[in-house]
Amino acid sequence: MNVNILKRIININVISFFFGWVIILFLGSDKPPPMGFIWIVLLILLLDIIQYFYLKKFLPKLKNKSKGLFIKNLLFFLVGGIVVSLLTIFIDLKLFFNMGFINVLIWVFIIITVGILYGICFYIFNTILINFISEN
Repeated sequence: MNVNILKRIININVISFFFGWVIILFLGSDKPPPMGFIWIVLLILLLDIIQYFYLKKFLPKLKNKSKGLFIKNLLFFLVGGIVVSLLTIFIDLKLFFNMGFINVLIWVFIIITVGILYGICFYIFNTILINFISEN
């Protein structure tokens, strides 16, 4: 894959991921957002950095239509969802112990589901980007 095309696609991903998630979460927060919102932004930044490095390996495989890449991509985002859900629990264990076991399971399920859905969108988005940018 051409290095300039690779950088361009990575930049589009990194910028749209960061600002897209910050805007989505900002719209769902209190107005004005509480001071703790900065931790959400930092988590998004950390996930964006991880995604940046993942894209460097993922995009050439996507371009070459590597076998099983869709499933590997889903597994990556599944693990990411599990890690993020557990990380948010461990940050404030007291809060999650007070919520009750069922509510914690619901929280974990929602975060993992969002991770998997994002993984599907990520795959489709990058497939479209590779086809669109490669043609131009």
